[in-house]
Amino acid sequence: MTLRYHSLEEALLRVDAGTLPNGCRIVVSWDWWDALSDLERDSYRARCEGRGVRLSTDHEISRHFVELNDPDAPPLSTEHRA
Repeated sequence: MTLRYHSLEEALLRVDAGTLPNGCRIVVSWDWWDALSDLERDSYRARCEGRGVRLSTDHEISRHFVELNDPDAPPLSTEHRA
């Protein structure tokens, strides 16, 4: 299962609402992630860890969306842990 959302915030809200499984993997654009401040990145990492979500970056994904993947789906070769 791969779902797309407009933002990391939207994906995390879905996890909070219980509509997405804990343990899922959220993949964001490396360029978008790199543009965040250290404080913003730390905040997103903490939110994901608290929800059992693995946060990854991918230099090939568009900055216009994030992907949410099933916990059992293998990561792409271009993904890196955020």
